[in-house]
Amino acid sequence: MPRYRIEYRKEGMARFISHLDLVRTLERAMRRAGLPLAFSRGFNPHPRFSLGAPLPVGVMGEREYLDLELVTALPEDEIKGRLNEQLPGGLEVTRVWSIPEDAPALMATLEKATYRVDLRLVRAITPEDLRKIIDGLLALPEIIITRRSGDKKEKTLDIRPGIHALSGRVEGNRVTLEMCLAVGSRATVRPEEVVQVLAERFGLPVADEQPGVSRTGLYCGG
Repeated sequence: MPRYRIEYRKEGMARFISHLDLVRTLERAMRRAGLPLAFSRGFNPHPRFSLGAPLPVGVMGEREYLDLELVTALPEDEIKGRLNEQLPGGLEVTRVWSIPEDAPALMATLEKATYRVDLRLVRAITPEDLRKIIDGLLALPEIIITRRSGDKKEKTLDIRPGIHALSGRVEGNRVTLEMCLAVGSRATVRPEEVVQVLAERFGLPVADEQPGVSRTGLYCGG
């Protein structure tokens, strides 16, 4: 059956939609768009589509992806147009293209994600201060953190291998960090964990408030 990869944005108020609600919203838009959807088998069939790495609530996504199966091929621009007519504000399809029917599952191929993190500081620092803080983190051979799972169990893990790149710039009392982190079924590093290490171990004077986080891209290995 024809398979398509769909690139979309999740921004504005839509960034507060949970992953489960996003799946429901996308399914509703697909049905209303009248696409010739392929369905799973079983007692409660669902359209055959799968998303990339889940986006945490409150985080914007500039280039998110999903794979969709249809029973009849359609022009990519038609799929894009039909979906955008049905999607709510803050969700927009930006690109659609065909992929082979036997292409690996999207989640299995993703290995890296890039993020932009905007932070307010409680005191001013210089660009040189920020460079030293970032260099200090990148020089560490390992970074052991404690992560709490959904069932409130705690586990320790080394996130240093999953920090592929980190840079930043100072603008007044704000810092913008650019990160490339591991993501996918094998390992994931969260932007807030990197910020916590920068604050607690290297003295980045971050204000006690939620940072502005945007995931700017998702990438396969290589």
